[in-house]
Amino acid sequence: MFGFCLPEEDRQASIWHYMPRITRGVACLMFSFVEKNKIAVQVVLGLVSLGLVVGVGLTGYSAMEDGESYLAKVGKIKITPHELAQAIGNRAVPDEMRPMVLEQLVRKQLLLEQAGLLHLNVSDDQVRNAIAAIPDFQENGKFSAQRYKDLLAAQQMAPLDFQKRVRDDIASSYLLAGFSSGIQSAAVTQHMAALLGEKRDVAMLQILPAAFLSQVTVSDAEIKKYYDAHASEFKLPEMARLEYVVFSQQELAKSISVNSADVKKYFEAHQAELAGEERKASHILITLAKDAKPEARKAAQLKAEAILLELKANPARFAEIAKKESQDPGSAANGGDLGFFARGAMVKPFDEAAFKLKKGEISGVVTSDFGLHIIRVDDVRSKTFADVQPAVEQKLKLEKVSLAFQSQAEKFNELIYQQADSLKPAAEAFKLSVQQSDWLTRVGAKEELLNNEKLREAVFSDDVLKKKHNSEAIEVASGTLVSARVIESKPAQAQKLEVVREGIIAKLKQEKALKLAVEEGSKKLAELKKGGADTLPWAAAQSMARMGQSAVAEEQVKEIFRTAADKFPAYAGAEIKGQGFALFKVLKSVPAPAMDDVMRRQLGDNMAQMYGQVEVGSYLQALKSQIKVDYKLKAIAAE
Repeated sequence: MFGFCLPEEDRQASIWHYMPRITRGVACLMFSFVEKNKIAVQVVLGLVSLGLVVGVGLTGYSAMEDGESYLAKVGKIKITPHELAQAIGNRAVPDEMRPMVLEQLVRKQLLLEQAGLLHLNVSDDQVRNAIAAIPDFQENGKFSAQRYKDLLAAQQMAPLDFQKRVRDDIASSYLLAGFSSGIQSAAVTQHMAALLGEKRDVAMLQILPAAFLSQVTVSDAEIKKYYDAHASEFKLPEMARLEYVVFSQQELAKSISVNSADVKKYFEAHQAELAGEERKASHILITLAKDAKPEARKAAQLKAEAILLELKANPARFAEIAKKESQDPGSAANGGDLGFFARGAMVKPFDEAAFKLKKGEISGVVTSDFGLHIIRVDDVRSKTFADVQPAVEQKLKLEKVSLAFQSQAEKFNELIYQQADSLKPAAEAFKLSVQQSDWLTRVGAKEELLNNEKLREAVFSDDVLKKKHNSEAIEVASGTLVSARVIESKPAQAQKLEVVREGIIAKLKQEKALKLAVEEGSKKLAELKKGGADTLPWAAAQSMARMGQSAVAEEQVKEIFRTAADKFPAYAGAEIKGQGFALFKVLKSVPAPAMDDVMRRQLGDNMAQMYGQVEVGSYLQALKSQIKVDYKLKAIAAE
């Protein structure tokens, strides 16, 4: 439907790109961090899923100065703990990760500040087009105004707020457009292709610590020394076992229904909004660039007018002519059919023309940013009560559940507080079951609902742990409250040497055996490089490349490709961290295959993009020297 009305980058848009509360969250602009902390980035990317996101406590931010209401300030704009919590989502994030997420918010705000200084304006049409292209707002590949409203309502976000996010994102993209690729010479590309494409046939031999375990012993003095030096490792943390009750919006919803009369009444009161008119249209597009020269504009206009004359003479041939003449790749093959769309879904000139036409009418030549259109309205429809009834029922039920939950949550909290010595009164009043937990610590719990930072803090407070009072009702997930009380606890305590002795012996023996394995591997490698006899039991040779999946670690691959490419066999070796030593026998080098033009262009583009990202990082750093950034954390992982 939108093949003709959206630029390529907007067609590829996704709602997460503009709305971290709906999908993937905190991935924006993590250029240097992605390269240095790939696993950590993957953790962050998995933290936010479709659904409401609630703020999380900022434990770990004790470094923030007392009385400060923000974590960082870019120019005059403050980034608050609440904004960081929204970016992270509702799961615990390691403390060392949070400054990194904060840094991405800082970088985003830097771009917005600079866009404002440069007066980079984004039109309403651009915002509408970008939103219409987001798949989450589409049904059967077409923008749905109702789905758009429902999704935003479900996320408790006003359309104007969402539109601002989209507008800000587009403005930021203007600044980064110039860095989308760097300039890369053909010679460098060719050299890189030769390096990346080269393969080597390699035999491998691992020297493992297990072969040396029988040669090592551990004395009582060594065991005691290790125990004393690592006392904290053998200390069991403070633990508690709980009973708890869960009051959730989800369970409450099971007891709430919506009267069919209320649904009908709502439909009648909002009929203009719910039964909004939609048009089914076809069009013929003659593309025309915005900066087209006068002669090109004249030629396009003449062609469009000629087609229009032919259509007026033979309106039944619209589909046939569209297949032949239309330059819209998304609809031409279907006779120009764009399907049904709501008002506001298309660019403004097209939209206005389509909604002025009656069924079967053909427009004149309509000019938009994408060229010249001739439009025919094929059908007009409005949604019936039956069409919208399920959605209205769901909306009214959500509203009733939300109001009921807010009201009853207050009563639940009051009862928990008033009857602080027992959870039973609250459980009986709200027909909840009192559950019991496994042992939990300050840093974790087996039960997912209890694995909430704020709840664990409450459990280990003096009021709950020592006085055995109920905790306050804490929102551990969206629409889910938990109150807990301690039924049993254990103080932090050191394990006796006798308990951990065997574990220490095993660890020390492994360390000694590992040292012997590495020494033996290094010795054999030196002998082989000096030309010593090779009688080792090598494994079958396998082909290895510099890049891609490999049976060995990256550092070992580097050692293999450091050997000369013209003298075989060649020998290399490297310690396998914690596992021993690996010896490699390089049997031959297989040069990179010749690249065709497509592969060469792809490699060049990838390298240029990589250099472009490096330039973006430098640009953001330069912006920090122009726009004041004030961090209210004593330490920040800025790069």
